[in-house]
Amino acid sequence: MSLFSSVYRERNAEVRGILDSVRCPSPKRVDEILAHSQSEPPSLSEIAELLQIGVTAGADSDAQFEMLRAHTRKHWRASSGNAVRYVSPIYVSSYCVDACPYCNFSARRLDTVRYRLSLAELDREIASVLARDARVVELVYATDPEYDTDLLVRDVSRTVRAVENLEGGGVLLCTEYLSSKAYEALADAGLRGIVQWDETLDEQAYSRWHSASPRKANFHTRMDNHDRALAAGLDVATGALFGLADFRYDALMQVARARYFAQAYGRGPFVMGTARLKPIGGRELRLETTVSDRAHETALMVYKIALPQTGRWLQTRETFDMNLRNLLDGDVFTYSCGDVQPGGYTQINTTSVAGAQFGVNELERDYVDNELAKQGFHINYGWMTAPRALAVR
Repeated sequence: MSLFSSVYRERNAEVRGILDSVRCPSPKRVDEILAHSQSEPPSLSEIAELLQIGVTAGADSDAQFEMLRAHTRKHWRASSGNAVRYVSPIYVSSYCVDACPYCNFSARRLDTVRYRLSLAELDREIASVLARDARVVELVYATDPEYDTDLLVRDVSRTVRAVENLEGGGVLLCTEYLSSKAYEALADAGLRGIVQWDETLDEQAYSRWHSASPRKANFHTRMDNHDRALAAGLDVATGALFGLADFRYDALMQVARARYFAQAYGRGPFVMGTARLKPIGGRELRLETTVSDRAHETALMVYKIALPQTGRWLQTRETFDMNLRNLLDGDVFTYSCGDVQPGGYTQINTTSVAGAQFGVNELERDYVDNELAKQGFHINYGWMTAPRALAVR
């Protein structure tokens, strides 16, 4: 099995070398890069130039920023007929042994309201999202020591049975990193893919944020998690958590790794996560790098230019206005996440911020449908295709 860690040092050195000398491109240069991207994928150096637009003072980059906007809308956003893919995250457990300081599920957050769904409660959560027309379900777990592979297989199998006869239905999984054997067992149980944001691929920054976490402290094992899932025949969603390190570095490394996946496994990620750190519960985050709205939107557009076949997952961490400005055809979009806590859809636990993983902007369906329609979008609730044959193991 090929592993991204085998090429990490080389890609890391390449990306850092590029960023050491990158400058904001002129409007003429942006036009050249965008024109070139229509015939072949832009190089990492060209992508870095476009990302620099997000951190250059507005007066010196306004025109370039609008060129990115115009280009992405021209190619991936029509006046009508655009579709966004819907995923319903169901939080199963908020018990966690890790101590990520930006997460409300951190083991060090003694005032967080913890909950772990029973099987009956999980069934009710599944029934609740299916009643809202959802067909693609993502089961979400913190690093809960109670959950081994057998229990994950049990929950996945149960959810697969609930959606398997629904057109376009499927099950995704968001957990800590797992072994190759675990992913093989989950694939055999009907799991379609995993969702894992990488925090950051900057090893030093990763260590600063996660050295106190007993599981996440292992940078390289976590980094190779997508490889193990892909080798088991699963699809993967990847992406950085913007705010932990230089967003330009993380965006470039995510593109480099997505291209590596395409070469090594014949397919890249089906979606790029675009999460940005946000405070929760009145806590202040001491960030070494701040990712402004301008920088964040630049990264969103550059992801699409660099990886045109890959959607972006626009997060409920952001405002609906922010997401609506940036939605493109084929993106993943979720307007209700069950308050990102176990039992959130059926209010088993609590609807207060004390039980949520992070702050979100929950929305009503009618409002979302109307606003999306004004922009020429509709929601595709059942978008998964027939599963591919499992990888030879």
